[in-house]
Amino acid sequence: MTTTGLLDLGATEIVERRTGELLGYAFTVASGKGQLQRWLLFRHPQNELEIRPPAASMANWSLADWQANVPSLWRPNGFYVWAQADVYRHGESNTDVTWTVIPAASDLPKPTFPERPGGNYQLDYTGKVIDVLQENWRGRAFVVRGLTQESSIEYWSLPARYQPAGSTGATAVSVGQEEASSLASFVEHCNRTWSSGSAFVITGCVNHHAAAAPFAP
Repeated sequence: MTTTGLLDLGATEIVERRTGELLGYAFTVASGKGQLQRWLLFRHPQNELEIRPPAASMANWSLADWQANVPSLWRPNGFYVWAQADVYRHGESNTDVTWTVIPAASDLPKPTFPERPGGNYQLDYTGKVIDVLQENWRGRAFVVRGLTQESSIEYWSLPARYQPAGSTGATAVSVGQEEASSLASFVEHCNRTWSSGSAFVITGCVNHHAAAAPFAP
């Protein structure tokens, strides 16, 4: 299956991985080189989350439905995130690079940031690789900067059998055991399993954190 990015298109539900606590929702549309995600989070998930299919009442929402319902879903001091995820697939060629290997950190394409003020995302820097777990296979993620910064960038390495999160079953995201003190170290980890069908996703993120819901979500 050709993925437009990490998430299934449309609405998805976000819960705390260990307790099942509802953390919020996301809504995704195809955009540019991949997808534009909108995350509504009630609190910081601390890199421990699970992405699930939406409740039946949200399953057929359009973007207009999502935007109309954001004010009623919002909780004070929550997070609203716009995240543009650009997808690069194993073997494809672009910007003078053929992705038979993941390029060195200094040669990676620049992230695309949504045109919003501010800038960060729902994960945070830990110094470790973040595991992306789905059934019996595993992807990886790495964050440059974090929630307290004006902007952050996320890098996701997804295996060939990865299904967009929220389409079926659950996709777990949690801090793993592998050390990654830099983006270069993360790329080195990912190249060990980079193969036909794999995808590398570069996500530029901006965020709203306030008592009230954002204008024009």
